[in-house]
Amino acid sequence: MALTAGLAACADNSNSAPDARPDSSSSAASPASESSTPVAADSPLFGRPILIETRVINAAEHRSRVADTSVLGETPFCRGGPATGGSEGAAITTTFSCRGGTLTVRFSPIQRSLVQGATWEVVEGTGDFAALRGGGSMVAVFDEDDPDRGREVFTGLVGE
Repeated sequence: MALTAGLAACADNSNSAPDARPDSSSSAASPASESSTPVAADSPLFGRPILIETRVINAAEHRSRVADTSVLGETPFCRGGPATGGSEGAAITTTFSCRGGTLTVRFSPIQRSLVQGATWEVVEGTGDFAALRGGGSMVAVFDEDDPDRGREVFTGLVGE
């Protein structure tokens, strides 16, 4: 039985955490790195950290809810928000409907078992999430007694 998983994530990104920047004034910096174009602070490399934990309600129907532990930077991340989605081949696309807009992500689990892993990426956003990009990795664990239920943990970096 092939298992599929949905990601439920929505964000209120009004209070963002400070972005990390490399210290270019360091004496250890090479001449090549000093002359290279700096990476923007809002690029995914230096974006805000994201931690999303979901509760999968029905994996076959791609329905889940964001857990209260989810954050974008230090801001709560669409806690209790719903997600719906679907799959095309191995790829799962999930859209999260939040107060400030929608966020769509895509991932392809690499195992078809009760424990799954994948990388994920933002593919589209509207409203507050229109310019959001980035991604990370995820792990999903499904209930042995009810493989349509489980939990997912997504970590990564997102920026505009």
